[in-house]
Amino acid sequence: MCDYFRGGKVQMAKNLLYYVERSGSLRLIAESQKACDYNEFVKGLKWLASQDKPCKGCRFGGGWSWWPDCPVRDCVIQKKLDFCYQCPDFPCKRLNEEPLLSFKKSIVETNKQIESMGIEEYAQQLVERFRRAVASQPFKAQMET
Repeated sequence: MCDYFRGGKVQMAKNLLYYVERSGSLRLIAESQKACDYNEFVKGLKWLASQDKPCKGCRFGGGWSWWPDCPVRDCVIQKKLDFCYQCPDFPCKRLNEEPLLSFKKSIVETNKQIESMGIEEYAQQLVERFRRAVASQPFKAQMET
């Protein structure tokens, strides 16, 4: 399970958006340095932060829309596996070479954890980690209208 599927990227976008919305100097810096179209950056950040369930998972047609022929996704679908570790070739060449080798290393580590502890315990661990992360985040005060 990748970080996008688990909601990590969405949480990062929410955290960044929290600070972006509170720091007017970021707009000035970005615009003075011609770093990016700041409004488009914020628009994209808001979109990502608003995603409730950003990805259906590789096996169900999710995954990276910018990499439609992802070899990891194609392999899992072709072999009808739930997780890479279920394959007798795990960890295979696809997971040990570029592109995106650092990301693939996290896939290998995650699969090893699931294999050793089981999916139920791993899922519970993710839930607890998410609860701790949410509990540690500052929240906007809700204004009454």
